[in-house]
Parts: sequence; structure tokens; C-alpha cells
Amino acid sequence: MLKIKKIKLRDSILLDDLSLVFEEFSFDHFCVIPVEGINSKYYNEDFSNVLKISFVFNKRIFLDDNELIEKNDIFADIFIIEKDLISWFNNKFGIDKFRIIEKENVFRLFFNCLSEEERDFRKEKIFISDSAKIHEGVVIGNNVFIGPNTIIYPNVVIYDNVYVGANVKIHSNSVIGADGYGYTEKIEKIPQEGGVVIKDNVEIGACCCIDRATIGYTYVGENTKIDNFVQIGHNVKIGKNCRIVSKSGVAGSARIYDNCIIAAMAGVKDGIRIGPNSILAGASMATKNIPPNTIYAGNPARPFNQYFKELAKK
Repeated sequence: MLKIKKIKLRDSILLDDLSLVFEEFSFDHFCVIPVEGINSKYYNEDFSNVLKISFVFNKRIFLDDNELIEKNDIFADIFIIEKDLISWFNNKFGIDKFRIIEKENVFRLFFNCLSEEERDFRKEKIFISDSAKIHEGVVIGNNVFIGPNTIIYPNVVIYDNVYVGANVKIHSNSVIGADGYGYTEKIEKIPQEGGVVIKDNVEIGACCCIDRATIGYTYVGENTKIDNFVQIGHNVKIGKNCRIVSKSGVAGSARIYDNCIIAAMAGVKDGIRIGPNSILAGASMATKNIPPNTIYAGNPARPFNQYFKELAKK
């Protein structure tokens, strides 16, 4: 099961910011979770004994889309929000629902919190179902769960903090849970503390890379099929019954909802949404949100009919 990093409150740079709420919260540790929350069933954790904090430092958050992927049951106790975003956050979600601390330079605070302690999963357990089949040359890190009837083919590498469900197939030379591509403007590496969740009946082709989340988890929904040579970035969430074809790439924090097709050599920009039952045609680049039940093509991607009318004019 996944592991989440806990940080001692008394040693934290957040101590002064949280002093006003200590009367209500009496925890010794806190952890950082995504704004959209996490699902406790993937974690070997007792979250009742840790203060949960989320940071809001840009508008690329997904507090309103949980039902489309999987209902989350744990959310932050405290939201630390960039002052410039308070009005936007209030209009979108309503601040009365949350305990909020306003700050400046929230990203730097988030970065410093993730940097406060090194990850250490050396003592964590690995669970592999008796009915799973692990081929030769497979490398499995710590804090990994592999469910029943799953097949891991030769030379797959599964890093720490990965949950793999039942009846999953991961083909040769794929890498699950490597660090996400996250750097500051000064090219400082942003710690990648999260994990990967792969649900039941997923198939992942050869030579694919699915990156761990910065916090929380990168998520691949039930019965989704991923072709060879596909890159899935950190904190991406992919719904059920999707098909993602060879040499396509999905950048960090994008959302691909149920029953979508991402055709060969297509690209999905970071942080955008591909609505359910939609198709992104081959060699297309999605730079903006794509509505449900549509077909988009081209670079930048636009409605299929519009794209081919433009080609005909040329």
C-alpha cells in the first residue's frame, strides 16, 4: 500500500502559521495532500492522527471533479491559499466550507515543506498476491501492492509507493513510479513524494513510463488499455475504459475522463481536461480542454470537422 510522508509540526516552517489553530488540532505531525483529496484505501495509514494540509498556489486544481474518477474520502483540514487567489477560490468553491490560511508565496512554502524530510521507505512492506505472476528481471521497490492474477513481464521496474490492482498486465521494460518531471524556475528539483495507483484490468504496453505524483497519486482507471511507448506524467488521472495509443504523451496533472481515446503520437498539455467519450486524433496536440462526446484533431487540436475544412481550403 502507498505511504505518505509525515512531517513533525514542532520542527516545521509552518509552526507559526498553524499556531492559531493548535487549540482545535492537537496533532504532532502533518502531511501534504492534493486539494482534490486522496482515497484512504490505497494507503497503509491512519489519517485520523495526522493534520492534513493542502496548498493552493495556482488555478490548476480539481476540487470539483472527484466523482468523475473515484470518490475520495479524505480532504485537507487546512487550505493554505495564495492571497491573490482567495477571491477566485471563493467564487469557485466558497471559502466558508474550508478552514483557510492566506499567505504570500505559497508555492515556496509548499516546496519547503516537501523538502523538510527525506523519503525513507526502506522498512515498508511489499505485498504480492499469491496468484500474481512476476517474471524474471522485474525490480520491485518498497511499499508496493500487487493484486491477484496480475502479470508483470520481464524487466519491468516498479518504484516505491505503487498500488497495482487485480488482473493487470504490465509488459516488458515499462517503468512505474519514477519521479515526475517537476522543477522550479531556478531548476531546483521539486521533491516527488507521491505514488501511482493502477486499477483492476488495466493493461500497460512495453516501454511505457508512468510517473509518480508530486503528492497524492497518478491514477489509471479500471479497464484502461495503454499501448507501447506511452508517457504518463505526474498527477495525471485517467478514467475507466480509456485507450491510449503508442507514442502518445500526457503531461502532468491532465485529466482524461471515462471512455476516451488518445490516438497514436497525440499529446495532451499539462493541467487540461479531456471530457468523457471524446477522441483526440493521431498526431494531434490538445492545448485546451476538450468537451465531452467530441472528436478533436490537429495542432492545436480543434473540432474534427473544423480541422478538415481548414485542410480542404489549403
